[in-house]
Amino acid sequence: MRIGRTVLACTAVLWLMCAPLQAQINTDRMMSVGRTALYFDDYVLSIQYFNQVINAKPYLSEPYFYRAVAKLSLEDYRGAEQDCNSSISRNPFVVNAYQVRGLARVYQERYEDAIKDFRTGLRLDPDNSSLRHNLILCLARSGKNEEAILAADTLLASSPRYAPAMAMRSDLLWDQGDSIGALEWVNKALEINKYDADMLHHRGVMLARLERYEEAEQDMDRAVYLNPGDAGFYITRAMIRYFRDNLNGALADYDMSIMIDPGNISGHYNRGNLRAQVGDDNRAIEDFDIVIDAEPDNMLALFYRGILRESTGDYRGAEQDITKVLEEYPQFIQGYQIRSEVREKLGNRRGAEQDAMVVMREQNRRFNNAMGYADDQDEEDDAKTRGSSDKNVRNYRKIIVDENLENSTGFSSEYRGRVQNRNVEVQYLEPYRLTYFRDNSQKVSNIHYSRIVDDLYVPGYFYSEIVLENHDLSLDERQISSLFADIEKRTSQLSDNPAHPDNLLLARAIDFSLLQDFTSADTDLDNAMAYNPDNWAVWFLRAQIKVRSIQVKRAEQELDMQQGRADTHDKKIDPGYQYAVRDLTRVIDLEPSFAYAYYNRGTIYAMTNDLHAALVDLDKAIELDATMAEAWYNRGLVLVLLNRMDDAFSDLSRAGELGIYLAYNIIKRFSKSE
Repeated sequence: MRIGRTVLACTAVLWLMCAPLQAQINTDRMMSVGRTALYFDDYVLSIQYFNQVINAKPYLSEPYFYRAVAKLSLEDYRGAEQDCNSSISRNPFVVNAYQVRGLARVYQERYEDAIKDFRTGLRLDPDNSSLRHNLILCLARSGKNEEAILAADTLLASSPRYAPAMAMRSDLLWDQGDSIGALEWVNKALEINKYDADMLHHRGVMLARLERYEEAEQDMDRAVYLNPGDAGFYITRAMIRYFRDNLNGALADYDMSIMIDPGNISGHYNRGNLRAQVGDDNRAIEDFDIVIDAEPDNMLALFYRGILRESTGDYRGAEQDITKVLEEYPQFIQGYQIRSEVREKLGNRRGAEQDAMVVMREQNRRFNNAMGYADDQDEEDDAKTRGSSDKNVRNYRKIIVDENLENSTGFSSEYRGRVQNRNVEVQYLEPYRLTYFRDNSQKVSNIHYSRIVDDLYVPGYFYSEIVLENHDLSLDERQISSLFADIEKRTSQLSDNPAHPDNLLLARAIDFSLLQDFTSADTDLDNAMAYNPDNWAVWFLRAQIKVRSIQVKRAEQELDMQQGRADTHDKKIDPGYQYAVRDLTRVIDLEPSFAYAYYNRGTIYAMTNDLHAALVDLDKAIELDATMAEAWYNRGLVLVLLNRMDDAFSDLSRAGELGIYLAYNIIKRFSKSE
């Protein structure tokens, strides 16, 4: 999108009405900004940019393709398929269009159509490992195991060290009942890379299904050590420890998995179950409260909570829970027996006798049944676990088996081909940015406050109050429309020769930055500096935009490397970081008490491996604001790299106390490496 580069910038809609040459520049800019929004997972925003390009030049193939990627990420699979159709009809030689359309069809469970797309893409690009990877999974999903094995062999012939193909071949052999062959292939994959956490998890699950629990736990220990931020790894190890009767170890793993993923309902159920088994009834009830809040009709959780409420003296609550279960399962005799005892304790003798009579009649009926009748709802088998789909209330004491252990060997059957892959390795937390929107989904409870940021807001100049945030936020349609409207408003105000144009330019630059239009934001900031070079926020925002632009540039370079269009050994640090450091130094000169400027500059130093400079700035940030969890965390990582492990663990522990759960995983990981 081309938003004007002068003080009196025009809006995107106005530019579309301009001359053909301007329209050409405009569509190029909109494509660029749309791809940037896509990289930052701002899918709704990116679609709006691609819509503008399509409206201006409907004959282009590229905007349809990128809009399809955005729709695929938003789970609009039909829309993604339609856009791929449009892209392919305009240019049938774009391999990734077949990739994305194939994925859209997979998620609609149209496997035959998806297979055709992946094969068409492979005819255009026979060495595309992502396409062949997806083809293998799709063939397996549609029950064509022999063809899938042949496709895996073809992929391994061209890429003999492609470990995911070995894992998929392992799964295919497992499904055919060849556990020895399956284990052999996953062992081959680990010979190539013994530090592959996913592959260790794969083998750990396989060994667990073979009831080789000790070996399975060893693999999971290694997987957790290599990737301590994966909640699923802790869930799997908890199950293995449970099978080994290590309840405390399983509880510790459930604690960690829930810390990482608090919304995991099965994790809460299982932890509540284990807490009850070790006599921690009150905390078990807390877990079942969470399960029931999320799933009010979960009869197993209600019944278990009812039993625990009875054991802790909450007889009224116990009666309510068990009554709800009996309304759903009126033949569940154990429920009547327990409710009879509860009602007796409540002094409700008549209700207790009625429940006792129901139990007695059923016992007599069974006794008199010459066929030896047994009620399936009351009899419990000896299994220690149940599947996640098992809703039989009699199995309330059983641990829910993770799907990895229940249904497969556990290798991640993720389809390949997302444009914006992210690095999931341990990394520094992001610098802070000026925005109008907070991320309320984050688990860090501390609200980031700064007096000088509060003082920055001037009614009539800014969209709303300005806040500090260091998490990426995806804007909704209402927010996007509001920001575009605000750009028009600030543009109109600037045309009236206002007294403080630097504030209006700053406000519009924030709008542009949130809409991922970094070029227009940068232009406004340059103009704002000409009016007032002492406005600290202009320098702070410009540093923010430089860092964000570098992230996009790096992502594009990594994509080029994956496609063989760049030198994969070129790991030079982008010189743009130096300009961001200079801007933040100017902020510190203007506002020496602003802790977030030190944090940002220290984080950039750390990202560029200037560890001692990073340490100085992060020290100062913590000195000015000891509650800034991110500063403790990043300084802890810097200290790890400087091999000052005691200090590092102290910092990471403090970060964990302040709400960054990942810090505990890092402590555990590096404690084992000492």
